[in-house]
Amino acid sequence: MKRTLNMVYFVGAIGLVGMLWGCGSGGGDGAPAASGTGSANGTAAASGTVTGFGSVYVNGKKFETSGASFIVDGQSGSQSDLKLGMTVAVIGSVTGDQRSAVSVRQRDAVEGLVQSVAGDGLSLVVMGQTVLVDNTTLIDDNIPGQSVRNLVAGADFVEVNGHIRPDGVIQATFIERKLAGTVTPEVRGYVRNHNSGAQTFQIGNLTVNYGTALINDMPSPAGSGWNGLLVEAKGTGIGSFNAATTTLTASKVEPESQGVQQADEFEVEGFVTQVLGAGDFFIGATHVQTTGSTEFRGGAIDEILVGSKLSAEGRFTNGILTAKHVKFHESARVEGDIASINTGAATVTVTGLPGVVVAVTSQTEIRADSGTTLDALSVGNHVRVRGRLGSSNAVIAARVEQRSASDDVDLQGPVQAVSNPNLTILGVPVNTSGISEDEFKGLNDRPIGRAGFFNAVKVNTLVKMKGRIAGGVVIWREAELED
Repeated sequence: MKRTLNMVYFVGAIGLVGMLWGCGSGGGDGAPAASGTGSANGTAAASGTVTGFGSVYVNGKKFETSGASFIVDGQSGSQSDLKLGMTVAVIGSVTGDQRSAVSVRQRDAVEGLVQSVAGDGLSLVVMGQTVLVDNTTLIDDNIPGQSVRNLVAGADFVEVNGHIRPDGVIQATFIERKLAGTVTPEVRGYVRNHNSGAQTFQIGNLTVNYGTALINDMPSPAGSGWNGLLVEAKGTGIGSFNAATTTLTASKVEPESQGVQQADEFEVEGFVTQVLGAGDFFIGATHVQTTGSTEFRGGAIDEILVGSKLSAEGRFTNGILTAKHVKFHESARVEGDIASINTGAATVTVTGLPGVVVAVTSQTEIRADSGTTLDALSVGNHVRVRGRLGSSNAVIAARVEQRSASDDVDLQGPVQAVSNPNLTILGVPVNTSGISEDEFKGLNDRPIGRAGFFNAVKVNTLVKMKGRIAGGVVIWREAELED
């Protein structure tokens, strides 16, 4: 991914961060440091998913929008054009604990023809892009039954908002159907197989022909110099996409954006695309660095790997986001010894966690001592699993990593039932009677005691349990609230 790094230097910072064009701090070098608590005054910005209204909430943070401008689907619009799950970038200011937006810009990941839909409704192909759907994806009510299984391949058009994984796959946050006459075929993604002689490149499985396109904002196309760059390619009307050859005749190709200056408080959400070293990585094309005082929520610094879904918040300056907080977004986590492997069903179970089934898919990253497939793992291996919730207490694994032999057992997920001293998480009964007072911890990793913990825990509260296994039974020793 060397070229992606070059692209970051070319544009200053790109991806959704790049939509912060001309965003100066106004405070110079003496501007206050970023704060997730609203204690700073200065510029504020966020890039991520719309999570609420009453003003606009992005990644859970409220931005007042009176007087703000809106760009939705490339056109001037209003707040009423936004929908939950859309991906946006907000530029504004923060005073105390109040954030105010100056501009809100929505950007989709792909807009175009549906070419295929998986029978289970968990993926589809749109204009050569593989789009993943899970229980967090919001489906607009203009799609029958709010299910992508009811889309007609070869006939329906959709707009997909979401986050682009390092392999180019789109994790959808919002999908809506579009009328053919309103569609502008467009896609964002990483360039590969650039051929300057043929004036083509690929994004996913889409071939983009830029022979007649406006490319003024791109670097020189000489050789294969665009490979690894994060770009947006647009066509003009549905006729610019040839479904038979999966080719887009582009009218414009441009880097995500350019001209970002700095923000005193900035948050970005997405997938890790590069790891340069411990605490030095990229979310999308945003360069993030941690410090000794960075707070990690839901994970640890050594768990920041390519493909992890994270959000980072802090101060953005000189092309780098210095993180005050880093949050892991894969809400399910399991660690322990493998009890069984079903290669036919592509599932794994873990000793001491009855009922939890880890599902391995084509998108799962496996890191084993002897390989990168499920066959490289064996019963008794100690593994750490991160993923998202499936049905019937299944964990759909984003990553399965073999670790050194250990008696540690971890379980993280939303609470399904609670009655002090008992919890149920992912179907696993957890008895906390043996946990000492100082091992009940809050969101800041500080002790809150048993009473404080159970006062905070409700059904669907995200909780991480840590324990050790002895004789096939887990002895729980720590309970922690997760954000």
